[in-house]
Amino acid sequence: MEYQTIPIESIKRIEAWLKDETGFDRSMLHNELDYISDVYLLPKQFAEVQDLYLSIRKEEQNIPYPNRGTDEERYEFSMTVGKNLILESGNYQIEYIEKLWNTYNTNEDETYIQQDRDIFYGILLIVCIYHKYKQTYGYFDFEDYIADPVQVQYTYSVRPDMLRLYKMFHEKKKTKHNTVTIEYNKQKIELTNDDNWFLQMITPYLDKYLGVSSLEEADTELDKDYPSIGKRGRKRENAILDTVTLSVYNLLRHSSFAIKGKGLTDNEGNFILELLKYLGLLDEDSPKNDILNLRATIRNLQKYEVRPNWWNIPICKSSPNNPVEHLKSYW
Repeated sequence: MEYQTIPIESIKRIEAWLKDETGFDRSMLHNELDYISDVYLLPKQFAEVQDLYLSIRKEEQNIPYPNRGTDEERYEFSMTVGKNLILESGNYQIEYIEKLWNTYNTNEDETYIQQDRDIFYGILLIVCIYHKYKQTYGYFDFEDYIADPVQVQYTYSVRPDMLRLYKMFHEKKKTKHNTVTIEYNKQKIELTNDDNWFLQMITPYLDKYLGVSSLEEADTELDKDYPSIGKRGRKRENAILDTVTLSVYNLLRHSSFAIKGKGLTDNEGNFILELLKYLGLLDEDSPKNDILNLRATIRNLQKYEVRPNWWNIPICKSSPNNPVEHLKSYW
């Protein structure tokens, strides 16, 4: 088993790009970030690894741990006191990835030195996330979450139904009448909906329990987490190949690999193809192992606004009336 040491400061410098352009979320590293907190909070127990994991020691600066805070607040705590992320990468070795990087990164512009190094660590992070994706089947550190029957029912059935209703009743469609037709168990009734009573009853309920703030937000969640239901969902031959390809390409756009005003360069393309083959996502004799094909693939993914998505489970939003905690959701 290979382990990669990734400086937290590098990740923090490019985290906005990681979130927006690679689908990265700190919750993917839930266990690793919790471990950093443990090293900080229990200095005697973890004395031997403090230099590796921590940039701030408890005896140097006692920072209050957010015991009753949200996961995001606890992740922020770990990112504040932490020095390095130590992540498993399976059989994927930094030496080989760095060799690929140095082979195709031929730009000697010194203004890119730090940013290129940060992007390299970002790509190393993507490799580790891909390894974790394979090990956890896209559940990451939330196997218990998906195993809970109430959460499964809410995640895969109840919430998408509620989002569809939210969309229907929040879209401002002009109509000559306010009648509502309900069909259930082979029976159908038509409500006159005088004074718009039905919509006035159901929309506050949906607002309360969904925790979304707008029609656009509901639409985006349907498209991202429930593509077979969302209006722009489309079947793809290999979703994880698309996710890794886009993630690496998007990061390289911020490096010296890219040429301003131009599309995919040969060096970018060759680096991506060699990395995909190293990860086992692409065969040597595949028709996709070609820069022209790669350019066409990236253009197609951009055309359909495909976003990198690593999760096999939607991480549902919550509201005060519908908390996603203790592995339960209520409606």
